[in-house]
Amino acid sequence: MKRASSGHIVIIDPAMRAPELASLNRIALASPLPVTYHLPALFGMASLLQQDVATARGVIVLGSASSVNDRLEWQLALEAWLRPHLDQGMPTLGICYGHQMLAHLFGGRVTYMFADQRKHVGLRQVSIDATPWSPKMDGAIAVSHNEHVAAVPDCMRVIARSNDVAVDGLAHATLPIWSFQSHPEATPVFFADRKIDMVDHVLGFGHDLVDRFIRFAAARS
Repeated sequence: MKRASSGHIVIIDPAMRAPELASLNRIALASPLPVTYHLPALFGMASLLQQDVATARGVIVLGSASSVNDRLEWQLALEAWLRPHLDQGMPTLGICYGHQMLAHLFGGRVTYMFADQRKHVGLRQVSIDATPWSPKMDGAIAVSHNEHVAAVPDCMRVIARSNDVAVDGLAHATLPIWSFQSHPEATPVFFADRKIDMVDHVLGFGHDLVDRFIRFAAARS
């Protein structure tokens, strides 16, 4: 794929144990722009604080085993770094933890899905409304989470739904911010690690969704 002439995409991986390198590599190869990669939970905020955000075209926040309700030092620092860029109109995509973090940042509430705090892992059919960067889409996506957005911020609206989760995706009312509870970025490594039977069309559906956002962010002036 031909690279765009300038700018980059910021990938924030809040992994607590193992970095999502397979997802990073797939996104980097598919992106029309270079990407930068940051691991705030494992290695702190230095790389993000050194970012030339003026040349960034978009931000993707991936999943994490952590809860937004933990209020760990790295979470507070990441939110403090990200919030001004959100308010200034940086196109942002939140995935799983990223989805919950964005909802929390704007006043939403995140709770456990089940009383016993068990994790919901597998595939689920998700219906996604049209966005400025994608048409209305319906398809199966990998999931792995034990929390969900239980109360939607006033400034956000639900754009994705499933039988399991009423708030499977959000969009900000005025800012270019979108998020999904599922894992559209999932790779074969993600499926294997979570013992989910991999289906090729599931990979394709999810990757298409992520890649559409990246192309949208890359095209902004």
